[in-house]
Amino acid sequence: MDDVSVHTVRMATEWSPRVAELRHRRREIRKELARIRWWVRLLNARRDLHVARLSGPGETGAIDLDSAWEALAADAPTSRELAQCLWGNDGGDAPASIDQIDGYLVRLTAYEERVNDNLTSVTQEMVNAMGAEHRALASKVGHG
Repeated sequence: MDDVSVHTVRMATEWSPRVAELRHRRREIRKELARIRWWVRLLNARRDLHVARLSGPGETGAIDLDSAWEALAADAPTSRELAQCLWGNDGGDAPASIDQIDGYLVRLTAYEERVNDNLTSVTQEMVNAMGAEHRALASKVGHG
């Protein structure tokens, strides 16, 4: 392997401590964004459940179809059992819960935007540092 190839291989695998630190920060920021997005999905799902609880399944017409289906589906969970599973026995004020969830979503979304901006900034800084190191190495190899 000639000198240029050795330097090229080293350049591709060994970055300065600054680039290594930026890469680490970027990984950590991406983990935090994944955590934020997980919470956003969870809060949105919980909000949808509260809205569904308030609106109910809708009218089934003159015949009580819920009872008919429940009789046909012997041993299957009833609508009541499913509702209790989803919402428990909590008779709390659902609209207040929706407002609380909305408040968390607003705060979490604002935080997500800040973290995403930080990720963009660190990524640009890392790319700039890597480019500078590449140019410096290419300059040494070209003049050596």
